[in-house]
Formats: sequence, C-alpha cells, structure tokens
Amino acid sequence: MSARGMTERARRAVREVEEVLAQAGTDEARTMADALRRALLRAEFDAAQDDGHAVPACCPRCGCVGGVVRRGHDRDGAQRWYCKDCGRSFGRKTGKVAGMSKLPPETWMAYVGCFCDRLTLRECAERVGVSLKTSFFMRHRLLEVLARLVPPFLAGAGMGAELDETYFPESFKGNHGASFRLPRKAHRRGKSVRKRGLSAEQICVASGVNDAGGAFLQAVGRGPARKAELAEALRGRVEAGAIVSTDQARAYAPVLAALGAAEHRAYPSGDRSQGTINRVNALHSSLDGFMRRFRGVSTKHLGAYLSWFLWRRAFSATAEQAREAAARQMSAGTYRRTWGDYVGAPAPFMGYWEGRAGVA
Repeated sequence: MSARGMTERARRAVREVEEVLAQAGTDEARTMADALRRALLRAEFDAAQDDGHAVPACCPRCGCVGGVVRRGHDRDGAQRWYCKDCGRSFGRKTGKVAGMSKLPPETWMAYVGCFCDRLTLRECAERVGVSLKTSFFMRHRLLEVLARLVPPFLAGAGMGAELDETYFPESFKGNHGASFRLPRKAHRRGKSVRKRGLSAEQICVASGVNDAGGAFLQAVGRGPARKAELAEALRGRVEAGAIVSTDQARAYAPVLAALGAAEHRAYPSGDRSQGTINRVNALHSSLDGFMRRFRGVSTKHLGAYLSWFLWRRAFSATAEQAREAAARQMSAGTYRRTWGDYVGAPAPFMGYWEGRAGVA
C-alpha cells in the first residue's frame, strides 16, 4: 500500500479510536487521544518528506539554479550539498519550513489543516497551541512557500482571456511601529472607504482568466487602473495573437494593441446582449468570499493573500487534496524571508500620501 493510502487508513482508525475515547470523558482518555493525534500528524509529515537524495532545483540560500553539487553527509547520514555560486553548503532541512523551526513537525501539520480551512489567526493559534504572534509568522511562512507554486497565467496566440479589475480599501493594519505615522484619519466602525465610488484610497487589483481556466491577480495601484499599470501587469501574460475581452475601460485598448493582441472585445457593463466577461466576474465573486473571512487584509500583505486564493483555486479540489498538497509543498519548499521582512514590509503605493498632512 502507498504511503498516502496508509496515512488515510491510519487517519480513519485514529478517528474511530478518538470517538471511543471521547465517550469515556476522562483526563486519561483525552491524553491518549491527543497522543494518537500527534502521532498521526507526525506520520503525515514523514509521508510528505522527500528522500533527500534528489538534486535540489536551486540553492535555498541564494537561489542559484544549476550550481549545486553533492558534498558529504550529515551526522545522520543525510546528503549535503554545495552551491558553487555562494560557496556555502546545506542539507535537506536547510531553508525548509519545518526543518528549520523549533516547533515540532506535528505542530506544523496541525497548522496546515487550519491553513487549509482558512481559520483566522486567533483560531489557528488556539487550535494549534501557539501564540498569536507565532500564528502570524507560521501563516506568512507557508504563504511564501506556496505562492511560488501558483501556476503562471498565459494567454498566447489563439487563446482567449477575460480581463478586469477589482478593488480593495487601503488598510494599514499591522503598521504599529514607532516610525510609522498614519497618513489619514482612522476609519472606524467598518467605514473603510469615506468616498463614494472609486477613489485613490482603494487599491486596484488587475485580474484575468484564460480559456484553460488559469487566473492571475496583481495589485497595481490606486483608483482606476492606468495604462502604465496595466501594461506592467499584462506584460508576459498576454502575448501576440491573443483574443482578449474586457469592459469598456479606455486604458485597455492601447495596452493590448501594444502587446499585439489579435482581437480586443470591449463589452459595455449592464448590457448582456452584446457579450459579457462572466468568467472573470465569477473570479471576483469567489475572491470576495475568500477575503471576507479575514475581515480586512493589510495592503502590505494583500499580494500574499491574493496568491493564497490562487493557490487554493489551483490545488483545492477537495479539502483532503488541499491538505495533502500543502503538506507536500511545505516539506519540499524553501523560504528566504525573515520575521523582520514580514513585519517590516513597507506599505505599498505610498507616493499618493507624500506631501499631504499626516495624522498623529
């Protein structure tokens, strides 16, 4: 039987035993159930590990591709590697999420389950048994690793694509450092946007869906999308010969012409008789439902959450498949950012506020 089959069988067995122990209702029974649960999570983690002998695709320290060679072994006999570019060696655990963490693998596996269920940071912390600060760190470390695996978007010659934009209110959540000064009055009681319609206090996210079902989402600026912002977002994604459908925003026509699109179909909003861009609208609807769970996302972390949504869309056919994919990818993926990088990330698109009076 495969490792995956054994894990599924063990999971069912543990659930049956947990049900029996839960009926007992004693402290000893609960302790036994917790021990079984931890053992299962550790087994799932071990099943997700690679054998450590395959040549790494790149150096986890500098990202060099193709310059990695074998060099010696660890004390436990595991293969070590040497990067010709940065001149440093590394093992199979170097740069790995669970391998470099002080938390046990079963804690990470439990967090993967919370991550796939889209629980809030506080709910994750309570379920896994870590602090709120650690829960934040674990989420963003997973997001960094999984974001690299989101399938790229491409609309090539003869392929159709629908493009549009969606908007999120600017949020300064998480900017609590002594050096940060809120550039506007605080929004209270859910009044996230003071101005009606589109304004410069809303972040524009360019988006698209192609015939193959691929999608992309990228925060590009403030307010209505401009030509330069769309050109930057679509470069490398829309190629010559593509057939592109959009709404009647004027910025699309010159950008798509410059990219060599074979045809540009601009449909008016509210008039279905002339055609629609239903697929990208459905993407926006799903994204709204996904983001609503978090009750506002800091603008400086918006890109990570957009990648999370795209990852779920690509790998989450079922809850079980999402969990297995996340565990496997977490085990194989590497990270490069530190705690300071996550917390100290600058708020984007701040040029708008330069020269304006700040608010203490």
